[in-house]
Amino acid sequence: MTKILQLSDLHIGPHNDAKDQKTYDLIQHMMTHYRPDITVLTGDQIWSEGVIDSGRVYKELIEYLNQFDTQIATTFGNHDTEGHLKRGDLRAIEEQYSKNYVQKHHSLIIDDKEAYTIEVSSQDTLTHVLYVIDGGDYNPFGIGDYDFIRPEHVNWLKETYEAYKSQYKRSFQHNLLFTHIPLQEYREVENIKEFHGIFNEPIACSKINSGLFSQMLLNGDIEGMFCGHDHDNDFTINLYGIRLSFGRVGGYNTYGDLQRGARLIELQPHEIFKSKVLEFDDRY
Repeated sequence: MTKILQLSDLHIGPHNDAKDQKTYDLIQHMMTHYRPDITVLTGDQIWSEGVIDSGRVYKELIEYLNQFDTQIATTFGNHDTEGHLKRGDLRAIEEQYSKNYVQKHHSLIIDDKEAYTIEVSSQDTLTHVLYVIDGGDYNPFGIGDYDFIRPEHVNWLKETYEAYKSQYKRSFQHNLLFTHIPLQEYREVENIKEFHGIFNEPIACSKINSGLFSQMLLNGDIEGMFCGHDHDNDFTINLYGIRLSFGRVGGYNTYGDLQRGARLIELQPHEIFKSKVLEFDDRY
């Protein structure tokens, strides 16, 4: 079994105050208690707006993660690069200071936003492909608030899956995708009577539909998608066979009424994934 820990919306600030220390305590608990094989940080790792030394803040987070026996993967959200740093600067910090960053495959950077895959193997056999796509921050056209996944990355999803099928001479059925901002299709929670988890705020998606969900359906290999961004949502819905999930907000220096936590995802070869929300009791 492969265990994946999704940490989302840590929102670590520049002052390392009591709230940030609680966030670091949460990270330590999740790492040492659940011992994930891979940890995916799905955006808004830091606050950066008006922060002169946000690079230092991100470097300290990356170095902190080095102490744990887990591979680290990241994508970015809307708050990571509101200051002077660009996404490429954050990737450079990861490359320089992370001792256990995952090996990226099929990387494609569009408008400074990276998509890549993580390969999960069992007994030297590839069992799962994890797609990671940076959906950006704010809408460049002023249409609504948030950015959308670019057509080049939607096409990348198609071509990358075709490459895996061609290389391994077989299809895959249990792959996953990670990003930060939820797709418009998450709003179907309003029309689905049965969903698992908490739905306490409107879905803060882009007003422009990227077409990514359509491509996921056409590929037929992705059975689960995970995002962050909405701090008062952690639900899962099953939409046409694809389970759309939020993580659980992990940072104490940000809004939200939910108890802080994370999401644990368990992968088994040839089986549908399992996932659950983990809550952190910060009273002790």
